[in-house]
Amino acid sequence: MKLLILFGPPAVGKTTVGKLLEAKTDFKLFHNHMVMDGVMHIFGVGTPSEDRLSKLIRTSIIKEAAARGVNLFFTYVWNFAREKGRSNIDTYKDIYESHGGQVLFIELAAPLDTRIDRAGSLDRQQTKAHAPGPERVAYLENKLDLKTPSPFFYPEAYKRIDTTDKTAEEVAKEIMALL
Repeated sequence: MKLLILFGPPAVGKTTVGKLLEAKTDFKLFHNHMVMDGVMHIFGVGTPSEDRLSKLIRTSIIKEAAARGVNLFFTYVWNFAREKGRSNIDTYKDIYESHGGQVLFIELAAPLDTRIDRAGSLDRQQTKAHAPGPERVAYLENKLDLKTPSPFFYPEAYKRIDTTDKTAEEVAKEIMALL
C-alpha cells in the first residue's frame, strides 16, 4: 500500500496528472480541493474554521484509506514558510507508515508563466471551485514560499519532475515507473 504525495505550486498539473494516474493504476486520487472547496464555500477562504476542518477531514480520509489498504494520490500546495505544511504532511506520512504503507513524494515544477497559462483552463475552473486563477497564481508566487528545501526532508522517497515541456501523459508515465 502506498501514499503518493504529489506536491507543487498552484496550476503545475497535480490534479490533471493525478486523474490520469487514477485511470491507469489502482490508486485513488484525493486532490486537496475535494475538501477545501466545500469547506471554503461554507466558512470562507483562510478562516480558522477552514483551516481546522480541512485538516480534520483530510486526516480522517487518509486514516480510513490507510486502514483499508487503499493506494492513494494526495495533492498539496506546500508553503515551506509555514511549519503547518510539514506538520500536516508528516501526519499523513505517519498514518500510512503505521499501517505498513510506503510514502513517496513527487514534486511537479514549472515556471510561473507556464502555470499562469494553465490556471485559466476550463477543466481547472470546472473541477476546483476555489482554485486560483491566473492573477491569483501570480500573486501567490510572491506570497508563499514554494521553494523546496535542499536536501528534501525525505530524500530517499523524493523525485522532482519538471512539467514545462511534457504532456500530462508523459508525466504520469514517469510517475508510474516509480510505483
